[in-house]
Amino acid sequence: MTAPTSVLTIGELTLDDVVIEDRDVDWKQAGGGALYSAIGASLWNTESAICSTVGPDYPAELLTELTDAGIDLTAVRRTPECNSLGLWLLYESSGMRHQFEKSSGGTFRQLDALRPRSHELGDTPAGIHLAPQSSEGHAEALADFAESQTLITLDLLVEPYIDTSRYTEANFLGRVDAFMPSVAEVVDLWGHDDIRVLRTELSRLGFGGTLVIKRGPLGVDVAVAGEIVRVPAAQSTVLDVTGAGDAFCGGFLAGLIATGDPIVAAAHGVVSSSFIVETRGALPALQSLDPELAAIRLDAVLTSLKGTS
Repeated sequence: MTAPTSVLTIGELTLDDVVIEDRDVDWKQAGGGALYSAIGASLWNTESAICSTVGPDYPAELLTELTDAGIDLTAVRRTPECNSLGLWLLYESSGMRHQFEKSSGGTFRQLDALRPRSHELGDTPAGIHLAPQSSEGHAEALADFAESQTLITLDLLVEPYIDTSRYTEANFLGRVDAFMPSVAEVVDLWGHDDIRVLRTELSRLGFGGTLVIKRGPLGVDVAVAGEIVRVPAAQSTVLDVTGAGDAFCGGFLAGLIATGDPIVAAAHGVVSSSFIVETRGALPALQSLDPELAAIRLDAVLTSLKGTS
């Protein structure tokens, strides 16, 4: 594993077929929440690692490209027990997204159950992001690191094939330092998008960390220190939003490790997202990362926050 200053993202490496209505189709793209969040973190922290499982069908050349680009795949296990997770990602012209597991691939639950556990990972990293996956996978990871002092952030997946009831159970999120659902996920699970109300509801369930609601082009809302702060999206040209929310989470965690400030961390996150939406596909996004441009965008976001304070 990488040095203790690293960011580890735990979740899926997928093979995605992306269909954008009336525009484009991309076949067999490297994707998955663990990958996009690792890319978002790597913009700020080059020691970015992934813990995941792939099947015998996952192209070796994609793994090689990721390793060559600086992503640590030591904790990615190739299993003969099932194929990799394959996803259909369908975007309507309205912006609505639909995600489906391919019947020819493994499922979220199968692959989560087969990935390496904490005792197999070596040194504990400075921060761990639990990317969207099965709720059973999240439960296992949280149990693995229950006694660890490392920062843990979590994003979830709301789909018919995911048991989301666990996220509303008492103490399920108790070990999580930052919970970062999208506004659509909040509405689906809690029936509203009021971050103040949700913070109160989660506090009653034992969650005491930072709550962030991702709002797409509007930026993110951060509940911290008794107030709500809207961090705007970083300026960019939007081509494809696939993975933007995951990249935000990785950038947020890297920023939180570096500064300890959730608002500044969220600014790091929206900048990470800005690089993802300007490209199509995880590998092109990884290759497009520009730390100097990221610093300029970060300064612009932070300056805009000062102007609204």
